Amino acid sequence: MPLVQRAVMLVYGRAAAFGLSLVIPVVLVRLLAQDEYGSYQQLVLLYATAQAFLLLGVPHSLSYFFPRLGPGGHAQLLRQSLALLAMTGLLAIALGLGAQLLLTDHPLQPYLGVLGLYTALMLLVAPLQNLLVVEGRERTSALSIVGFVVVDIAVMPAAVWLWPDVWGILWGITVAATIKAAVSLGYAWHRYLKYDGGRPFVRKQLAYGVPVGMLAMVSIINLNIDKYLVGLFFPVGAFAIYYIGALWAPVFSWTTQSVMQVVIPRLSAAHHQGDLAAMQKLRIRMASRMALVYFPLATLMAIIAQPLIELLFTSAYVGAVPIFTIYLLLLFNRPFSSGEVLMAAGRTRFLFRLALAIGLLNLGLSLLLLTHSELGLLALPVATVTVSWISTLAILHSSNRELGVTARMAYGWYTLATIIVSSMLAGVVAWQAAMSFAGATAITVAIAAYGVSFAIAGHLTGAIGPAEWRLLRNLRLF
Repeated sequence: MPLVQRAVMLVYGRAAAFGLSLVIPVVLVRLLAQDEYGSYQQLVLLYATAQAFLLLGVPHSLSYFFPRLGPGGHAQLLRQSLALLAMTGLLAIALGLGAQLLLTDHPLQPYLGVLGLYTALMLLVAPLQNLLVVEGRERTSALSIVGFVVVDIAVMPAAVWLWPDVWGILWGITVAATIKAAVSLGYAWHRYLKYDGGRPFVRKQLAYGVPVGMLAMVSIINLNIDKYLVGLFFPVGAFAIYYIGALWAPVFSWTTQSVMQVVIPRLSAAHHQGDLAAMQKLRIRMASRMALVYFPLATLMAIIAQPLIELLFTSAYVGAVPIFTIYLLLLFNRPFSSGEVLMAAGRTRFLFRLALAIGLLNLGLSLLLLTHSELGLLALPVATVTVSWISTLAILHSSNRELGVTARMAYGWYTLATIIVSSMLAGVVAWQAAMSFAGATAITVAIAAYGVSFAIAGHLTGAIGPAEWRLLRNLRLF
C-alpha cells in the first residue's frame, strides 16, 4: 500500500474521532456550570502533563526499535514496554493520592486520587496506536481510534447526566479508560506477551525513550504555559473561555501525528542504512502534502471562526474567537516543526534541550506581555505562537545539518508558496461569499465557496497538479 494511503488512513481515523469527540464538549458545556467545566479542563491539563513523562517515550520507542529488530525481538520489546508502563502507572496512583493528602486547600484536591488512577489506565492504552502502525495495520489503528472515542461518547455524557459535576466526568472517563486498557492489553497478550521474549534491552530503550518522554512533557508544558498562567491570573470562568479558544489548533495535530507514525519507522530504517538521500526525499514529500492540508485549513477556519464557536458552544463563549484565530497561525508551521528527521536519527536529547529552552522563553515572553502590554488574554497565544516559530527554525536548521543539505534545498519552497497563494485567494472569495450570512448558513456557504475557489486557484498557480489529484484519489480508502 502506498505511503500516502497509510498516512491518510490514520488521518481519516483521527478526523472521524475528532468530529465525534466534539459531541463531548458540546454536551458538557450544556450540562455543567462554567466553573465546573473549567475545573475539569484544569484536571485534563494536569493529566496531559504527567502522562507525557510517565510514558517514558514508550510509544515513540516502538516506532524506533520495531523496524530495527527481527521478529524475535518484538515480543521482548512489548513485554518490557508494558512492564515499564505498569511501573509508572503505580507511580501515577501514588502521586495522585499523595497530592490529595498534601494539597488540602486546593480546589482540585478532592479529585487527584481518581485522576492518578485514570492516568495509570491510560498509560497502558497509549502504545496501541504506534504498535498497530509499525505492524502495518493502519486500517485497524484508524478503527481503534474511532472505537475508543465511541466508548468515551457512550460513557462520559451518561455519567455527567447522572452526576452533573466534576465527579461525574472523572468516574465516566475512568470507566472508559478501563475498557480501553482491557482491549489494549488483550491485543498485546494475543500478539506478543504469551510468547517468549528475547534478550532484554531495557537500558537501551530507556536511553532513547526517557528524553522523548521529557521532551513530550516539556512540549506539553510549553503548549500549555498560557493555560497555566490563565489559571493563575484569571478566574475559572475565563479559563473555560480560553480553553475553547485554544482547543482547535492543537487538536489538528491528528494529521501531523498520523503522518509521523507512518514516516518515522521508514526514516529510522533509512537512517540505519545510511541512506540520507531517501530521508531527504521523504521529508520533502511529507512537508508538501501536509502543507496542502494545513495552509488551506487554517485560512478557512479563520473565516468561519465566530459562527462555528457560537454554533457549537453558544454565544457565551464568543470571547474565544480571537484566541482561536491567533492559534491558527500554528497550523502554518506544522509541515516543518515535527522533528521527524531528528527523531529517526536518535537525536532525542537535542530535541529535549530545545524544548526546555523554548519553554523558558515562552514563560518569559508570556509574563512580559501580560505585565507590559494591553493585550490581556491575547498576550498568551501571541507568546506561544512566537516561540513556536522560533523552535521550528531551530529544528529546521538542525535537520538540515543532519541530512547535509542547505536551507534552500530543504523543501520545495516554490510548491509551498503556490499553496499559500491559492489558500489566500480562496479565502478572500469565501469571506466575501459568507459575510452576508450568519450561523450554520455562513459556515456552509464559506466552506462551499472556499472549496471551489481553492480548486480553481490551485490549478492556476500549479499548487494542485497531477500528483495532487493522485493524492485525492488515494483518499478513497474505504
